[in-house]
Amino acid sequence: MITLLIGDDQYAIKKKLTSFKSALDPAWTTFNYHRFPQSSLSDAIDCTLTIPFGTLKTKLIVVEDCNFKQFDDDMLKTLSLLPQIPDFSHLVFVAPSFDKRLKVSKLLISHAKLLELMLIPPWRTDLIAQSISSQAKSLKLLLDSNTVDYLAQAIGNDLTRAESELQKLAIYGEGRRLTNAEVQTLVPSQTQSSLQLAEAIRENNLRKAMTLLDELLLRAEFPLVICATLSTQFRTWLWVKAAICASQQRFAIVSGVKLDNEIAKVCQIANPKRVYFLKKEVAATSELALAQAVTLLLELEVSLKQGAKADFMLSSILTIARLFQPIQSI
Repeated sequence: MITLLIGDDQYAIKKKLTSFKSALDPAWTTFNYHRFPQSSLSDAIDCTLTIPFGTLKTKLIVVEDCNFKQFDDDMLKTLSLLPQIPDFSHLVFVAPSFDKRLKVSKLLISHAKLLELMLIPPWRTDLIAQSISSQAKSLKLLLDSNTVDYLAQAIGNDLTRAESELQKLAIYGEGRRLTNAEVQTLVPSQTQSSLQLAEAIRENNLRKAMTLLDELLLRAEFPLVICATLSTQFRTWLWVKAAICASQQRFAIVSGVKLDNEIAKVCQIANPKRVYFLKKEVAATSELALAQAVTLLLELEVSLKQGAKADFMLSSILTIARLFQPIQSI
């Protein structure tokens, strides 16, 4: 058997490899589990041809950190032996990406099963929350949806950290349901996120927005990823605000929705209970400012895609934040 594990979700890849290892004879794992770098491809193929130890007669060979663009003619010649790999050997190639147009890719895909394990985008907090909820259930950890949402924002898409934090909570909880306050104490939000930046912008907190943006860029967060997260968050706020104003404004974007579950459906929010908090967040915000913010973020995204440097983001972020200046009473 030959498998291609492709993607940047190291947590999922680790889990998949662990499941593959479970097929080995536990008493002979040291002799039947082998890892090779890409440069030792020939040794990896030779290893697949040798007899495994133990009663289960199975061995696992992993070729790690592959960059298929670097596979030369000699390595292609080595891969011509793939059809000769015995059934008792499971050969796994692990790579962050897979260009199906490459000659080596076409050869591999003709013999291998492709599994794509991509990291959940940081702005898809609904999918992150679903993953954390699934992990919590597997650990028999009792958490309500608000607490799961908090963990999704505090941890982000680092599911390896999520597993560690949930295991800690499960040990602490000993089977009882943990409160949101307990979880926030045990799992503080240690990293600044693009969602926190969005909140600072909406609150017209220029100093906090500048600090958060600086910290995100220092952590080598991709400007386009930050921009995409901001766009998603402001678009969500805009739709929720528009839904709230629907019955009051003649030219509302959406109309006929009043209940939180109706708003959640229109705004494509996975957890209807989140609408309650979103409504509070946009209560003092104008629909026009949110719409202008979404437009400016789209313009920022275009500029970044056309080659604008990360430094360009600061002026755009401050311009958007100034849209949310509180109205001065006369």
